[in-house]
Amino acid sequence: MTGDRDVTPLTRQRALATIQVVAEAVLAGEPALTYSELARRLGMTKVNGQGLKSYLSEAAAICAERNLPNVACMVVSKDSLDQGAPMPSEGSFSDGLYAASGLTREAIPEEQARVRSFDWRAMPDLGQ
Repeated sequence: MTGDRDVTPLTRQRALATIQVVAEAVLAGEPALTYSELARRLGMTKVNGQGLKSYLSEAAAICAERNLPNVACMVVSKDSLDQGAPMPSEGSFSDGLYAASGLTREAIPEEQARVRSFDWRAMPDLGQ
C-alpha cells in the first residue's frame, strides 16, 4: 500500500529492496552504506548513486507506514562515512531537513541508532 503516493512499480520495488539491503548491511555490522554502494547492491547500472532519491523517499515512507526505523538515513556520503560520522550528503538537505525522510540533521544520528538496534531478523515479510 502506497497511500496517496504516486510511485512507479520500479520505484516501489527498489524502495523495498533498499529496506532489505540496509537491513542486511546492519545485520552484517556495517555502520552505513554509501550512495554508490546502495546503487551497486540494487543492481543499478549507474553506481555513482544518482537516481536514488525517489527510492530513498519511498523507502522512508514505507518504513513510516510499517512503524520501522527509517533506513533512508543509513545511506550516506562516502566522506562522512570515512570520517566516522555517517551523514546523508549535503545536497540531500533542504531547509534543514533531510528530504528523503523529513529528519533534521541533528535527529539523524538518533534515527541511525534506532536502525542499528532494530531486530531486522524479526522483520515481517515486506511483500511487494
